[in-house]
Amino acid sequence: MKGITKIARQDILRISPYIPGEYEKGFIRLNANESPWKAPGDKTENGLNRYPPPRPTAINNLLSVEYQIKNEQIMITRGASEAIDILIRAFCEPKRDKILICPPTFDMYRLYAEIQGAYITKVPLLRNKDLSRDFSLDVENILKGCDKFTKIIFICTPNNPTGNSPNAKDIELIAEQQMNKSIIVIDEAYQEFSDSRSFIKLQKKFNNIVVLRTLSKFVSLAGVRCGSVIADNELIELLNKVLPPYTFPTPCIEEVKKALTKKSISSSRKKVEITRKEKKRFTDKLLKLPEIQNIWPSDANFFMAEVKNLEKIVTSARSQRILVRAFPNEPLLKNCLRITVGKKEENDALVQSIIDGG
Repeated sequence: MKGITKIARQDILRISPYIPGEYEKGFIRLNANESPWKAPGDKTENGLNRYPPPRPTAINNLLSVEYQIKNEQIMITRGASEAIDILIRAFCEPKRDKILICPPTFDMYRLYAEIQGAYITKVPLLRNKDLSRDFSLDVENILKGCDKFTKIIFICTPNNPTGNSPNAKDIELIAEQQMNKSIIVIDEAYQEFSDSRSFIKLQKKFNNIVVLRTLSKFVSLAGVRCGSVIADNELIELLNKVLPPYTFPTPCIEEVKKALTKKSISSSRKKVEITRKEKKRFTDKLLKLPEIQNIWPSDANFFMAEVKNLEKIVTSARSQRILVRAFPNEPLLKNCLRITVGKKEENDALVQSIIDGG
């Protein structure tokens, strides 16, 4: 093995991948021990009685076009969360290797590392009184916090839950300094809502950059669970050893194919613009309320607000059957709420619940 995969777990490098039975459309399939009869109510094109393809190549091909990459640079996963799990399992030896995270950030990085038995280095985001510069990467301490056991650095951009996009030059510097030492996993779950560039293009310069994407937000398919890992083709080959076959169900494949037509993509882009405009209207309205102290700039389909009486606002919203997200275990987010941008009437209902609760 050459390149960045040299730092992966040695036992994974030695694994021979599972080779499923041949899967050829139009053939009589007597090689997979499937039922020959369709299930009651089955409306799918390929039949629920048949295993799905070992890998959803149709989705792979469509997303390769959407992200302007080669087919061998992408692996489809059940949401970006599964991609996080697969990466940690492939690179982190239990009770030896480490990941590095920058809280407050997406908590699944921590969870999957703990499940794997990997150690976690935490370098909190830097605070700044200027909200547009708040929650920035602490590059100096990130690099100081890395050692020979630091296999993965997770960076979420736009960051969940703060909504801001880290400085691209900071990420490039980290990738450069950790070349051949760590993979830099850029979680771009909310990329389509941001004006910031994707880091996919930088993979030609830095083969240790790995990008995660999802269809949960952009094309409204959170219930389908379709994510992807975009990386150097050698790394994708390695990850395919860890990801089991047949993981992506037939109905999900068909729904994703419908969502990735040119017409559907165009419709999704229009909804992104509607969401961005509604976010501006919604936050402007909230900032007029005395209960709202700050709202941070956001590049995502959500934003973070600092409030005067968090418990009161959460309780009042819940009494109106509205849910918002607090982070009681995150010291840097005391009195802060993450609020998703919904439809106008949903957002106005939250505003009214705050007024009523005041």
